[in-house]
Amino acid sequence: MRYLHGLNVLRILASVVVFYDHSRGWFAFGGQRWYVDETLTDTVLGPLHLDALVGAFGIATFFVVSGLVITYSAHRESPGRFLARRAVRILPVLWVVLLAVWFLTRAGIPVGVFERVDTGDLFANLTLANFFLSGHPGLDLVTWTLVVQIAYYLFVAATIPLLRRWPWLPPALAVALVAVLLSVAADESTTATHMVRVVITFLPILFIGQLIGLVQLGVLHPFAGVAYGVCQWLLLVRADLTSDLTPAIPGYGQMVVCIALLVIVCARLTGRLVAGRWTRGVANRTYAVFLVHVPVLYVTPHLLSTTTGTTMAFFVAIAGTAVVADLLYRLVEAPAARWYRRWENRGQDSAERAPDDLAGRAEATR
Repeated sequence: MRYLHGLNVLRILASVVVFYDHSRGWFAFGGQRWYVDETLTDTVLGPLHLDALVGAFGIATFFVVSGLVITYSAHRESPGRFLARRAVRILPVLWVVLLAVWFLTRAGIPVGVFERVDTGDLFANLTLANFFLSGHPGLDLVTWTLVVQIAYYLFVAATIPLLRRWPWLPPALAVALVAVLLSVAADESTTATHMVRVVITFLPILFIGQLIGLVQLGVLHPFAGVAYGVCQWLLLVRADLTSDLTPAIPGYGQMVVCIALLVIVCARLTGRLVAGRWTRGVANRTYAVFLVHVPVLYVTPHLLSTTTGTTMAFFVAIAGTAVVADLLYRLVEAPAARWYRRWENRGQDSAERAPDDLAGRAEATR
């Protein structure tokens, strides 16, 4: 197994696209025109019929890349260690951001939440239960993607023993699982059933990433990977055709195929640019950027004493997002990962130190 440096470039690209898409909504919310977006839409996005796919491209790219990378991790970790490492990876930063947004909202500072929130709303968001319970406003709406990710993590953890012995079996189970769930989860009339449908709809994208990873690892034949991938893609199309709400974006299925091909190509990229220290450093901060960019966008006009988003506020928001994401990575995400790895290896470190201690005592005796 080797580090797939090219995927760092895709993660950065996906972050930029998601930030750009939410910036469009931010300008529109303030009643402002964004000439950069108007020009890009008229010259590129509109003629290519990509205008509605901008944000969807970023999210789907994250899903495919995550499905691939998680497969690499699952191939060498036990189920318990796999889940623990994923929890340490996503939860500390998530909780810090949600707590900050909750405090700012309670203080009356606009951060993209326009309803009154209480302690119950905070706990609902910290557990992501707000997406299943009505009456609990979301503190950071992009976190819906984590619900899909966690569902995928649970499936992968449950099938790790099968993945190592019969690599073809988990993809087959994934196809069967999504097909059955799509048949029984047709109702979207409540908050909970709608979120369940969202999870089922987007899981095939992560499973496509898993198939790419299994083929890259050499444990699944490319023909089998393509066959399973076609099945997952057809399930995605089926989910789209049988729902008026999710994802409800024309051309979504075709876009996922293009993203999968792009991931396959980028996974093989090497060279100084894609493997450089700066590229990897920026890519490591994309999760923090994803979580904080919306709150930073909406709080920026308040900090600049303006009522709407402006070009100046936009550039300040870019700088603010970069600074906040860097601080979150340096002070929360990276330290949490290091602490857990030290705790995880505590027994191994003790075993390595024991022979040295015995040798030292023997030398002192002599």
